[in-house]
Amino acid sequence: MKVKNLFSSFGQQILLLLTLIGVFCFWYFCFPYVLVMRESMQLFLWNSQYFMERVAVPGGLAQYIGEFLAQYFMNPMSGAAIYAVLFVVEQWLSAQLLQRAFPTLKNVYRFVLSLLVPLALVRLAMIPEVPLTPTIAVILVMAVMVLMPSNKKLRVITSCMMIPVMYWLVGPAAILLVLCCIRWVPLTATLFAACLLGSSWVTPYPLQRIARGVDYYWGTERNIGSYEQMECDMLMRLGAWSDMIEKYRYPNSVTVASAVKVASYETGQMDRTELFASMVVPEELQAPAIFSSNGLHMRVNFESLVAAFMVSDIAMLMNMPTVAQRSVFEAMEFIPNYNKSGRALKRLVETNLIIGNYQVALKYLDILEETANYSKWAQEMRPLAEHPERLQQHPFFQKAQESFQKAEDMFFI
Repeated sequence: MKVKNLFSSFGQQILLLLTLIGVFCFWYFCFPYVLVMRESMQLFLWNSQYFMERVAVPGGLAQYIGEFLAQYFMNPMSGAAIYAVLFVVEQWLSAQLLQRAFPTLKNVYRFVLSLLVPLALVRLAMIPEVPLTPTIAVILVMAVMVLMPSNKKLRVITSCMMIPVMYWLVGPAAILLVLCCIRWVPLTATLFAACLLGSSWVTPYPLQRIARGVDYYWGTERNIGSYEQMECDMLMRLGAWSDMIEKYRYPNSVTVASAVKVASYETGQMDRTELFASMVVPEELQAPAIFSSNGLHMRVNFESLVAAFMVSDIAMLMNMPTVAQRSVFEAMEFIPNYNKSGRALKRLVETNLIIGNYQVALKYLDILEETANYSKWAQEMRPLAEHPERLQQHPFFQKAQESFQKAEDMFFI
């Protein structure tokens, strides 16, 4: 009886808590590599110029908040927690709107219906080409809808005032405000269409891109990568070599197959000569890119954005900094919304320190010091760039510089 009374009194809260735990477990145990890759594809800077660049285009505030949250996805646990909280917020807002629209609806039905929008946004979040921006945009618009006055006349006036403002802040998701006043849909829809058309005149984007959302969907013109590549990339960054060998016995990706060979080398199942020999191709063989070291010619296939990051990591493990540098440049060029990447800039600092381009390394350190994830690391690296002689006392850079100076290390296109 006590349990029954507990559920009758706190049933919705208990279901909400279970939902929160379920969403967290879904992202943390099933798709942590998607979270980690989202962080790799953006660079959030703590300065006013970055904020002004974002809010200067329609949907900029939603993009800014999305990128602010995505910077913490480097840790899958915090990323999963953020998605779980967003899911619960979406569900609560949906329930409030359903309560207003259907006051006689039973609580259990309202709870089930309130899950539809959050579940749809979770499905979108699983698509690599869809950033966090549309999720944040929908939440902000739903929050405004919940705060709308109940008086019909005031609601119409408020809707007409908020549509232009919210459109500029969150983008096309502001179309949901059109539904606040069913009888006045022609008026509010016309106002929304005017916002779309007007923004195409004052921003450097075509109307089609404006209508789709500047940062709602990145398209498939640039291949981000498969789930297999993302998971392998995450395992390689963690140094989980044994897990890689066990999991990818029959990889579908050429880059994943190369990463598994590196894992075999790192676990002592293959020596350096065998590692290079397993990647050697004839010099005359046509390949997307070929680089060489000590007379060994090796093929590089930039299958996707993730693959380019993986090739950079592989090259660093093999003491080939120029290849790692070129590959990480390719990775940044792959980013669909032409964003920069904190992960990529970190690698560029490392390679330029090894090669000896200390001023270039300092330029990237200036940027990284304005981030949340890389600022501490950048502060630790700055003395090495300002005083290159200290590199000879660093356990990694001393060995890497010595290897680079003694060995042939170059790439060919």
